[in-house]
Amino acid sequence: MKQLLFILLIFQSLLGFAQKWDHLIGFPNVEDGFLELLESYDNGYLLMGASEFYSYNWLIKTNINGELIWSKSIIHNTLTLGTGEISQNSSGEIAIARCFSFPNGEQWPSITKLDECGNKVWCRTFIDDNYMHGCIEDVIIFDNGDILALAWLESLEQIDKIFLYYVDSNGNLLWRNSYASKNNHPLVLDRLGTELHHIGNNYYLVGWCYYPYPINPNIGYIRPFFVGIDSMFNEQWILPYGVNDTIVGKAYSIIQLNDSTLLGVGTRYLNGSVLNSILMKFNIEGELIDYQQVKNVAIGPDIKNNQISKIAQANDSLFIASAVFGPNTGENPFGELIVDKDANVFKHCSRPNTTGLSDLIKTFDNKYVIGTTYTQPNSTHDIYLYKINDSLEMDTVYPGNFTYDSLCPYQIESGNIDVSDCMLITEVGETPTPAIYYANLNTIPIKVYPNPADKRIVNITFQNTGYHKDLNLECYNVHGKLVHSEKLYKYQGESKLNIQEWQSGMYIALVFSKGQILGKAKFLVR
Repeated sequence: MKQLLFILLIFQSLLGFAQKWDHLIGFPNVEDGFLELLESYDNGYLLMGASEFYSYNWLIKTNINGELIWSKSIIHNTLTLGTGEISQNSSGEIAIARCFSFPNGEQWPSITKLDECGNKVWCRTFIDDNYMHGCIEDVIIFDNGDILALAWLESLEQIDKIFLYYVDSNGNLLWRNSYASKNNHPLVLDRLGTELHHIGNNYYLVGWCYYPYPINPNIGYIRPFFVGIDSMFNEQWILPYGVNDTIVGKAYSIIQLNDSTLLGVGTRYLNGSVLNSILMKFNIEGELIDYQQVKNVAIGPDIKNNQISKIAQANDSLFIASAVFGPNTGENPFGELIVDKDANVFKHCSRPNTTGLSDLIKTFDNKYVIGTTYTQPNSTHDIYLYKINDSLEMDTVYPGNFTYDSLCPYQIESGNIDVSDCMLITEVGETPTPAIYYANLNTIPIKVYPNPADKRIVNITFQNTGYHKDLNLECYNVHGKLVHSEKLYKYQGESKLNIQEWQSGMYIALVFSKGQILGKAKFLVR
């Protein structure tokens, strides 16, 4: 493991012009790789990388020009950390999702929450004995600090494989739910959700599944795959894309075209080892509209394969896409394409010596920042970060001084985040579904203690008061006479009642909201 103070190599401009916006970030002669990229609230950038073959993850913060401000090595003293996903909310809090790989070969989903200063708040690892192993593929942290994570769990039957985990701001797992279950969709075979998107009030899962042609339900073929989920996290539909059109391939990402239409991008497998990108339009009801295929010849006569992984809308008619393309039937470098909705290619630019994963984001100034991995002449790898305009030309840096990490009261320093003490949660199988969890929020569960009470003090506890207004607690004796009444406040969790003057007997405590009973409990006074 590297020391707290490490040496970063940041080379300004691979093209040799200092004003150009591109950087290499990495340790000398060490394998470093890019994982994910997002724009921070202060117009800097957060990157998730990996070093030394994923033995630890690497959280990196840069300024508006991609220059390093600080970095955190996320380490564990015994376990290996898998690929990491990151999300940041408007308060500056960061969620990091990954999987821990145990010495016995198992891996399990894990989530770490950082505060606005990059300090660990908590870490949780979710182990479920009903499955063999699993991992998290994507994560969203909401403005209230709650976290939603997309995960998969492996079992022999594969009845349920794709899951969402909802964790509150304190690290409590509130619910877990399965999507695209074989119980509801018996024709779906193996499947995987790789991206989670929050668009409008809905959520969408993106990935792939094995699904048969209509004429033969016994043989499955790999398909681009989308799942629609409503604001209460109920599954609305699944879409194995292009079954009737015999489309074989995978989906990698989606963007919103308008209020009713989404555009997915992915790869279509053709004969042999030939790959083409595919643009897939469908509506928010999960109905296929049409698709277009980016043919290799549209990029150039020597192009053998092209695969779009990320896309952003440049204007009403054109898109900027990050893609792998080139003259080889095997590995090719990353680059960018300018395409329209009909898959016509207007311009392309290849980035030699790039490999691994790539991410593309449209920035606050309508430019595009791309992260990927760069192969050095000695065959080691570093993180490559660069910024382009809508003509695919390398952007120039911003002059002047800017303020970063303003939500943190002090300057953030580079260092380590030790997640060796992650709490292991093994009772995941007992977690409710969203339907059960949110239905429970409509009530006010009450507990009374001591029960029986001894004519001095009785304690009444409440749940879910933060979700209701105009609450009142009323207590009645066995004859229906009101013996106590008080107002309950939002988030109030307990009330202490002096019962020294109460007669012995049975009582009932009721919580009302606007005349409706939301909770009740009986207790005995002796």
